Amino acid sequence: MSTGEEKHGPEVELLRSLLLDRPADLPAPPDRMAGVRNRFRRTRRLRAAATAVPLALLAAVFLPQHLGPDGTADVAGPPAAPTSSRGATSLENLYGLEFPVPPHWSLLTVPSQREGASPVQFVSVDPLAAPRKSCPGLRADEWTDPACLPVPGSGLRALVAFQIEVNPSVAAEVERDSDVKTVEGEVSPVCRSLSGTNGTKMYTVQRSAGPGHPDAVLTGTACVGEITPETRTELMAVLDKAVVPLP
Repeated sequence: MSTGEEKHGPEVELLRSLLLDRPADLPAPPDRMAGVRNRFRRTRRLRAAATAVPLALLAAVFLPQHLGPDGTADVAGPPAAPTSSRGATSLENLYGLEFPVPPHWSLLTVPSQREGASPVQFVSVDPLAAPRKSCPGLRADEWTDPACLPVPGSGLRALVAFQIEVNPSVAAEVERDSDVKTVEGEVSPVCRSLSGTNGTKMYTVQRSAGPGHPDAVLTGTACVGEITPETRTELMAVLDKAVVPLP
């Protein structure tokens, strides 16, 4: 029997540590450091990715974005130039004619197909629908065929028609004045048949289209049947305040 401390292998040391409830001092596996280094590299990559995501989100929020033709965002693109809220004006849109539109009134534009004239802009307290037939040469101040007008039938309360015509000789005789008031005119047979009342009236107004269009004239015509005093006030405001804005 040996009197010195006997040396035992790793298996005996493991068994002794389990019996004595203490960790065994086992030798480290040969690839332990390689595993530690690999875990360190993975942790560093995950932290870098986690940092990059918030930065990308901040860039998307604070950098101005502009949509390209395909609908994708172009962060580096220049800011878009401001556009006019009214848009480009021409004879086809009555040079951007402006007038107050009362609540619940209807609007409808009907082609005129007349050279040198705009389409006819109809405004009505009644519902409007497409005319029953096409009428080349349609004029706002000459109602000769009810089928050319955007009204369903009789019982008309109020219908206004605006049109702009390029006519230098007439424009030379018309002085531009936005305060020109509407005048009462002769009632046409078509207007009387549409309203169906004996108290039918027609109103007309004519004024220059403004300095931006010195050769053009604005004409407005209204057929009026039985309406309330409030509706009459709204109607006269539509006619009296219709004006082509300055370019």
